[in-house]
Amino acid sequence: MSVAPSPRGDITLQPYYFTSSLYVMPFRDDISGLIHDFHECYSRTPGKPFALFKEVWRAQGWEWMQFKVFDPRSRETFLNVSLRLFLERTVKTEAPFTRVVALFGLYTFFNTQPSGSAPRLHSVNRIPIPFDHYNSLLALPSALTSEALAPLQPSVTYILDSMVKAEVFHLLPSSDLGPLNPRSLPREIYLDETMLSHAPVVDQDGSGVKRGPGRPTRRDKVKKAKLAGEHLERWLNKTSERDADGNEIHYLLSQAPQASLSEYQTTKDKFMHAMHETSEPEPKIALDHANREIMERVKEAQDLISTEEQRGSTGIDRLVEKIAKTGADGLLSLNDSRYATVGAGRRDTTTSASSVSDKFSLSPDPANWGTDLSPQRSEPDDYLHNPDPRRDRKNDSGGTWFTSRGFTNLGCLLLLGISLATLFAGYPMISYFTTHEMSFLGGFNLGGINASGQVPSMPGNRGLIDIDTPQDAYTHPSFRDKEDLQLVFSDEFNQDGRTFYPGDDAYWEAVDLHYWGTNNMEWYDPEAITTENGSLKITLSRKETHDLHFQGGMMSTWNKFCFTGGLIVTAVVLPGINNVVGLWPAVWTMGNLGRAGFGASLEGMWPYTYDACDVGTAPNQTVNGLPLSATVNGDPSADGALSYLPGQRLSRCTCPGESHPGPVHEDGTYVGRAAPEVDIFEAQANFFNVSTEFSDDGETMQGEVSQSGQWAPFNQHYEWFNTSDNLIINNPAITRLNSYTGGALQQATSGVSKTNQECYYEKSRCFAVYGFEYKPGYDDSYITWINDNQQVWTINSGGVAADTRVEISARPVPQEPMYILANLGMSTNFGTVDLEHLVFPTSMLIDYVRVYQRKGETNIGCDPKDFPTQAYINAYIEAYTNPNLTTWKDDYKQPFPKSKLLGEC
Repeated sequence: MSVAPSPRGDITLQPYYFTSSLYVMPFRDDISGLIHDFHECYSRTPGKPFALFKEVWRAQGWEWMQFKVFDPRSRETFLNVSLRLFLERTVKTEAPFTRVVALFGLYTFFNTQPSGSAPRLHSVNRIPIPFDHYNSLLALPSALTSEALAPLQPSVTYILDSMVKAEVFHLLPSSDLGPLNPRSLPREIYLDETMLSHAPVVDQDGSGVKRGPGRPTRRDKVKKAKLAGEHLERWLNKTSERDADGNEIHYLLSQAPQASLSEYQTTKDKFMHAMHETSEPEPKIALDHANREIMERVKEAQDLISTEEQRGSTGIDRLVEKIAKTGADGLLSLNDSRYATVGAGRRDTTTSASSVSDKFSLSPDPANWGTDLSPQRSEPDDYLHNPDPRRDRKNDSGGTWFTSRGFTNLGCLLLLGISLATLFAGYPMISYFTTHEMSFLGGFNLGGINASGQVPSMPGNRGLIDIDTPQDAYTHPSFRDKEDLQLVFSDEFNQDGRTFYPGDDAYWEAVDLHYWGTNNMEWYDPEAITTENGSLKITLSRKETHDLHFQGGMMSTWNKFCFTGGLIVTAVVLPGINNVVGLWPAVWTMGNLGRAGFGASLEGMWPYTYDACDVGTAPNQTVNGLPLSATVNGDPSADGALSYLPGQRLSRCTCPGESHPGPVHEDGTYVGRAAPEVDIFEAQANFFNVSTEFSDDGETMQGEVSQSGQWAPFNQHYEWFNTSDNLIINNPAITRLNSYTGGALQQATSGVSKTNQECYYEKSRCFAVYGFEYKPGYDDSYITWINDNQQVWTINSGGVAADTRVEISARPVPQEPMYILANLGMSTNFGTVDLEHLVFPTSMLIDYVRVYQRKGETNIGCDPKDFPTQAYINAYIEAYTNPNLTTWKDDYKQPFPKSKLLGEC
């Protein structure tokens, strides 16, 4: 009905399919579904309506509609009808909300026509619209004045303005949608046979019978009879006239024509009889003249054949002879026969047919064909048909198989049998005994894909465990209890020339942004990061980039590789030199629900690690100004307030039904979620003197690293419980607690240690190993930091236990899936920047990054079941991909989930 074969043998939808009820009615239903789903989503989150519409559009699969048909002729109808159906729902009689959603659909469908495909797909560049409908559409923004519809007004105004400026509309005369072609849709209506099931089907005697395949239904018969009657009535109207009395007369019925052949034959016979009986000579003279002309031409042809020394046609000879006998008037006789005739009314079939039969016809008797058919005649192949018992006795008695042909046949069959047995029986066994057992190192599944399923084992050297990792590094003793940990992820950076622009690497991605959160002096650009001489190289250079005077680099494994618990180690050459301050190199980790550099994703998430419903989740860590201890003796730069955080966005206090990634506790409350931070190191230079506790007293300036954990909510005065059972410093000669313990935006548990003073870019460029080992959770949890491949300090979970002074509960050692970051920049927030003595460019080199976990406790992936992240990130993907959205509420226009602690449920 609506499809036809294309030149390639494909099925091509015909244009009238798109104007029929088969397409129009489901498409209208789909538009209604789009309006309904958008209304439900908009009623929950009215902010950013057009962005919300695009999510609904993609979720329903509308973006693939453009690829439903490719034939240019059919595609023209498909596009025009689809746009027309969206336009139908924007008429002024529809509800304002319906008109807005239909306008969004019209705008999106028109602007998503593919323009860069090869071969190029046909597209339309105008939308026909009646003039009065066009005016009502321009007036739509003024109708969106209610409180519920007001957020839609800016988007509608922008869309109409852009479409008018682009001259998208082709204005037609007024009268609603009447001037459109087709005027009404659907143009053709097809009924499903089940819709006619109510029509009775009976046989001739009136009893019910079951309609067989192919038999017309009673409804079909009635419909055809009705159409036939209508056609007859129209025909009668065209062939009627009225007589003098005003009566209608159908002259084609009252004066029906006679049979044309019989009438012609009768008239002709009358004419011929009259001609032969008449005494007038003119007809006979004309006939005789024509016959003579034809006879003369026939004779000329006969003479020409004879002069060419060819045998003349026997048919022509007989024709000339017959003409001579019958007279000149026997050739043309004015009859209507399709055969040549001699004499009026006498048919002679031999004049033309005899020459053909002479040449090509055979007699029914084979004896007349001129062939010897005697059975005594010997033919060359008679021996094949005349068996000889004596001659053939040896062959008939069975013969022998042992011939070259027999060996060839048997050998071919044997080879086929062995091949089939090997394929279906041998290959599975060979595979079973020769395939190495797949390792679970580096992934939940065979082959080592991570839990999110985003990063499979890539071709070449891009599995979870780098093939360049030496075998002796596949295990590593725990710094806590010396138990062997197994390798689950590694990157040796041995392949030179790697780049880390988005999409270049399976696990790492460099950002292209300014790290405004810490007032960095450089722009982070993927150009600054590559691999060279078997190591990762992040370069900080004095280079104008995006109106900033310096260019640095930051890359991470966000949403590609994460781990929960275990040991992470990295071998690093620090940038610059050990006795000049100003550089800020770091390797660190963060929870996957926050993306570093993307402020909207971090608001209310960093640096929380909290799973309780109390005042610790509230903005400023207070409720109605209580407790008082959280309002005094805090950050001097914040008027003594303890916290300026906006509150934990995804807390355990979240009301049921609010947006939350889950999971849910047994009591029905949500698990508190956040984006905690644990630093492997942040390197700096300082005057180091143990006796004076790092004071600036003229001692030699040396390199050091700060190794920290960031926490929220905060203890009173930012003082964590650093008692001897919670704090372990392995070598006080090189390590001490950091004097900085926090401020209004974070609390820090930090130790500062001297580094290997030769492992700097401007010195011997040796690699020093840094890292941390941790166990997430509450009981027996800890974080142990490593400097120069030695354990330097540890915090146990009791150090961040509940603090009744500010009425907060215990904070767990981070349980979120953590991703890895590495960056090199500068900021006065971190310390003094000595531009006079710093040398540019300078680089931080990383030889490898390796992650280990205990056997049987492998927990990697960015979307684990107990702490999922993927669905939440996808729901708010713009916050994680647009660095210009600096806050969740003000820029991204998204609300915090309601909290039962604040009485909002």
